[in-house]
Amino acid sequence: MKQNTWPDRSDGFGFTAFPLSKPNDSGGKTKLSRRSIFSSKLASSPMDGPDFSALPFDILTKIAASFNFPNLLATSLVCRSWRDGLRPLREAMLLLRYGKRYKHGRGGVRRNLEKALDSFLKGAARGCSLAMVDAGLIYWERGQKEEAIALYQKAAALGDPAGQCNLGISYLHAQPQNHKEAVKWLHQASLGGHVRAQYQLALCLHQGLGVDRNLHEAARWYLKAAEGGYVRAMYNASLCYTYGEGLSHSRRQARKWMKRAADRGHSKAQFEHGLALFSEGEMMKAVVYLELATRSGETAATHVKNVILQQLSATSRDRALLIADNWPALPSSR
Repeated sequence: MKQNTWPDRSDGFGFTAFPLSKPNDSGGKTKLSRRSIFSSKLASSPMDGPDFSALPFDILTKIAASFNFPNLLATSLVCRSWRDGLRPLREAMLLLRYGKRYKHGRGGVRRNLEKALDSFLKGAARGCSLAMVDAGLIYWERGQKEEAIALYQKAAALGDPAGQCNLGISYLHAQPQNHKEAVKWLHQASLGGHVRAQYQLALCLHQGLGVDRNLHEAARWYLKAAEGGYVRAMYNASLCYTYGEGLSHSRRQARKWMKRAADRGHSKAQFEHGLALFSEGEMMKAVVYLELATRSGETAATHVKNVILQQLSATSRDRALLIADNWPALPSSR
C-alpha cells in the first residue's frame, strides 16, 4: 500500500382517558380517585410539544440522507408521517447492502462491479448519500472522474462527511487541481469528525496547498486524526513531536505515536521504531519490527536486521521470526 505521509409527536392523536368512578355507600354519589382526576386533566388539555409530522418531507429526507441503517430505523419510528416519508431511504439501505455484497463478493454472491454500481445508483436516486459515495468510488476507480465528482458533490451538499472528504481529495487530484475547494470540503468533513479528511487537511496546511502554510494547525489536525485511529496521522504526529514542528519537542510523545503506528502496520514506523529499539539494546524487539518492515517493502530495514541477527543465538533468531510470523496488527483507520 502506498503511504502518503510527511509532505511528499406522533400521528396527530393525543391521549384520551375516561374518569373512572365507583359508587360509594351514600346515595349513589360518585367519588373520583386521584388517578381518574389526573386522567381527566390529560383528556381535557391537549399535549404540549412539537408536532413532528408537520416537518416537510424534503427537509426530513435531507436530514436523514446520511443516516446509517439503525439510525434510519429509529427515526422512522417517531411517527407515521416520518415512517412513510423515509420509506425511499429504507429501500436505499437495502440496495446499498446488495451493492456492497456484489462489490466485495460477499453473502454468497460473486464479485460483480456492474451489479454493485447499479444497486448503488438506485440507492443514490432514492436520496441516500452513502450510496452516492459508493457509486462515486466505483466511477473514480474506473477513471470516470467527472461522474464520481458529481456524486460526491451531491453527497457533500447533504452533509455526508465521507462525501465531503472524497470531494476534497478529488479536487486535489483532478485536472486542473482546485486546492481552495479541496481545503474547503476537507475542513467541512474534518469538523464532522472524518479522520481521513483531518489527515488530508493537515497535509494541505503542512504544504501550503490552497491555504497559507501553518505548521501549528497542521500538527493539531495530525494529532486529531491520530487520536481517531488514522495510522498515517500517527506517524506524522510522531514526526511533529520529533522535530518540534507545530508541537513542542517531546521524545516520549514521539516514541508513543511511532509505536502506535508501527503496531498498526505502518511500514516506515516499523522501520524507525525498530531502529530506536536497536539503539536502546532491545535486540529481539528490534528484529521483530525490522522484519515486519522488510516484509512490507522497507528494503533499508533488511541490512540492519541482518546485522542484529548475527548477534543473536539461533534460538533467539527463530523466536523473533516466529513472533513476526504471528504478528496481529492492531485495527486502524487507514
